Amino acid sequence: MSLPFEVSPGRPGLCVLLARKGWIWLGPIFIFAGMAMGQTTEKVDPFKNSDRPVPANYKGPIFHLSHDYPTARPDPPVDPPWIKALGGKPISQDNALAYVKALKDYIAADMRKLILDYANWNADQAGWYNMPWLFSITEPIHGTYVGSSFPHTMFPLSGLKKDMTTLVVVYYDRTAGYTIGQIWGKDAMKPDLSRAQYQEGAIIVKVALTTATKEEWAPMEGAATWDIGDGGPNPSKAAFFQFDIIVKDSKTAPRTTWVFSTLVYDKNARGDAWDKMIPLGAMWGNDPDVNSAINPNVPLKENVINPMAPLYATETLGYGGRLSGPNDGAIVQDAIIDGDLVPRVTVSSCMSCHGVAENPMRSFLLPGPGISNAQGGISPTAQGDLMYLDKPGSVAFLQWFQDRPGTEPQDSGTQPLDYHMNLAFKALPLWAKFTGQDPGQIYARSPAGLRELLLHPESSSKTGRLLDRTH
Repeated sequence: MSLPFEVSPGRPGLCVLLARKGWIWLGPIFIFAGMAMGQTTEKVDPFKNSDRPVPANYKGPIFHLSHDYPTARPDPPVDPPWIKALGGKPISQDNALAYVKALKDYIAADMRKLILDYANWNADQAGWYNMPWLFSITEPIHGTYVGSSFPHTMFPLSGLKKDMTTLVVVYYDRTAGYTIGQIWGKDAMKPDLSRAQYQEGAIIVKVALTTATKEEWAPMEGAATWDIGDGGPNPSKAAFFQFDIIVKDSKTAPRTTWVFSTLVYDKNARGDAWDKMIPLGAMWGNDPDVNSAINPNVPLKENVINPMAPLYATETLGYGGRLSGPNDGAIVQDAIIDGDLVPRVTVSSCMSCHGVAENPMRSFLLPGPGISNAQGGISPTAQGDLMYLDKPGSVAFLQWFQDRPGTEPQDSGTQPLDYHMNLAFKALPLWAKFTGQDPGQIYARSPAGLRELLLHPESSSKTGRLLDRTH
C-alpha cells in the first residue's frame, strides 16, 4: 500500500535548526534562504544533485545523482561468488571473512573507479544508483552528507587528537536500484512503501570519510582523500576510512535475510587505498540468544570480527563485540541509564540500528528513548544533551537485538522497510518536508528524541543527536 497521506502542494515545509551558511533567522526558527515559505511541489526537483554551489576554485568532476532506475525486475544472481566462498557450508566464524572478500572483489572494479578515479566515474553507466530527496544535505562534489560527529575522546586508544565529522554517500547496484525505482516511481512524489522489500542479491554500499587528517589521527596516514564542497571557495579534504557492503541473501541469513559487512582502512596493508580496505567483520544476525551484558564471554554465532583489524576500528565495536564500524556510533558517551550517569557505554550494532527501519519510525536508533525533551526539546543544556538509554541486557534493551526478516517491523502498526535506514531516517523525512506534509502528525507517536531528529532531517545524525549541517 502507499503512504497514508497525500502530497499537498502549497503547504510550507518544516524549517531547520542552524543559522550557518545559507540559513537565516526568522524568530524561533531558521529557514534556508533558497527556499520560500509556502514552496509548492512544482518547484521541487527530488533528483536535484545538491543545494550547495560548487566551490569557485574547484574545476574537477562533480556529483550527478543517478536515478535512471531499472524498470524490469532483475534475475537473482546465479551461484554468486560470495555464496561460493562459503564452500557449501553455513556461514560461520570460519568462512564469513571469505564471504566478505568475495563481495569486495565482486564490486572492486566499479568501486576502485569511484574512490580512486573519480574523473572517469559514471554511476549511470556502471549501474549504480542514488536515493532521491537528499539534495538539501548533500555537498556538490561527491554527493556526501554528514553521517556523524565524534569528540576526540571517542577514540582514546588510537589517539584521535581533534574532534571529527564523518561524511557518507550511498550507492545501490542494479538489483537494489530496481527497488528504489519501485518505491519512488518516475517523479518521486508519492512513495509506495509496499514495494520497499529488496530482491534477492541486492547490494548496497556506503562510502564513509573522516575530516581527521593524518596529523590529527595517525591511522589515516596514506588514506585516499576526496574533495568536499563545504560552502567555501576551495574544497576541503576528507579521508576514506570505512566502506560498508550489505547484501540481500536469505539463503545465507534466513533469519534476517541480510548479511552486513564492513571494511576499514589499514595503513599497514599492501597495495593502493582500495587494497588497504580490509574486513573489520560481518554479521548476519543480532545473536539474540546471547545476552552479552550478563554473559560477556559467551561467543557470538552470527557475528565475526577480523582479529587483524586495526585498533581504531576495533575500539568502537558494538554491544558485546557485535559488528559496528568507527563511523557507526555504537558507543555513547554521557548516557543516563536507570538514573545514573554512565560516561561510556556500548549499546548498538549495524543490524540493531538498521532493524528499526520502518515508517513511521517509532523506535529510536539506539536502545532507549534517546535525548529527553524535559527541557523543551533538544538543547545544549545539561539535561537536553544527555542520552537516555535502556539498561544493556534488559528486556527493553534486547528488543533491538532480535533477528527479524525485513518484512517484520520492530514496532507493530508500522510499515517494515527491510533494514533500509537511508530511506526511513533521511529520504522519507526530507520528502515529507519538501512536499508540504505534516511531519508533526506523521511522527506524533515517535519518542521525543527520535521525533526531533525526524523533524529536522538536515541536522540529524545516526549518533542520535542533532548536528551542525555544514561539513
